[in-house]
Amino acid sequence: MSRYSAVPLMKEGFKVIVLNDARSDATAEIIPEVGNNLFHFGSGGHSVILPPVSLHSLKSEPFADFKYGTPILFPPNRVKNGRFSFRGRTYSLPLNEPPSNHLHGEICSRAWEVLEYGATNENGAFVISRFRYGLNPDILAYFPHPLSFTLTYRLYEGRLYLNGTILNEGEDEAPFAFGLHPYFSVPFDNGEELVLKVPVTEEWPVTNEAFVTGRPEITHFSRTLSDGVQISNYPQSGCSLLTFDHGVEDRICRIEMKDRGYAIAYQIDRQFPFVVLFRPNWASAFSLEPYTYVTDAFNLSYEHELTGVKGIRAGEEIGFTTCLWIESTK
Repeated sequence: MSRYSAVPLMKEGFKVIVLNDARSDATAEIIPEVGNNLFHFGSGGHSVILPPVSLHSLKSEPFADFKYGTPILFPPNRVKNGRFSFRGRTYSLPLNEPPSNHLHGEICSRAWEVLEYGATNENGAFVISRFRYGLNPDILAYFPHPLSFTLTYRLYEGRLYLNGTILNEGEDEAPFAFGLHPYFSVPFDNGEELVLKVPVTEEWPVTNEAFVTGRPEITHFSRTLSDGVQISNYPQSGCSLLTFDHGVEDRICRIEMKDRGYAIAYQIDRQFPFVVLFRPNWASAFSLEPYTYVTDAFNLSYEHELTGVKGIRAGEEIGFTTCLWIESTK
């Protein structure tokens, strides 16, 4: 019997791809039809991704497509008034957070194409999916760049890898802003000891909507996060924006559930210089969101090297990798 499997299943009328690693008692579930959302990952009896109440709610509940699971963001977070400029061109994005903001882009809600899935003992269980702007003329109408997003979820030896590429299939340089928004299930409501460790240096001053209000600086919070900070009292709807420590090669973030004897470990590669911390007010969860730029960076007056503003040239491909696993701390 094979250790790994990748199986398509129908759940609530949606096609879901289930990856399984029997030896590690690990499973991952992805719904390509709604943003290619990873809505479940569990290992060793611990389920650590916040699922939606139902898969149908991802379609029917307002904003649900980026309130559960692991939404994929382009551009991440908010764009004020939905407008920004890049290389002399002005972009006007839909105001999907009325009255005045664009929020998180559209690939987290659209259907993705499954290219391949399978399992081998050498490579684990995997599913490859793609979303192409070139097949969505309504998106091209306001963002005239045929970008192609290809993501591979791979479950191997109890760890869930996400390998992604973004390819510019067009003839012009496009503004580039990408992020991920995993919601980790964290027991805030039980009075337990919760410790967050993130290898960062500086913290950006931000509003509750994560808009930047000044330059980053070293704060007590950013200085102590590498060694561990209690987040049991982190405010609901609160957010923090921080810059990763460029000197740290392996950017591994951890949320430790001290009373339960395990930690969520999340490794983020250097393609993401920034991370947003966020505690939602609709569920007991906490987000560690890797971003390629700070919120609404194209509208900031700071130097691009500081904020992450950049483009993706015609024919250029940008790749990234993340890894998620569960560690015993007993």
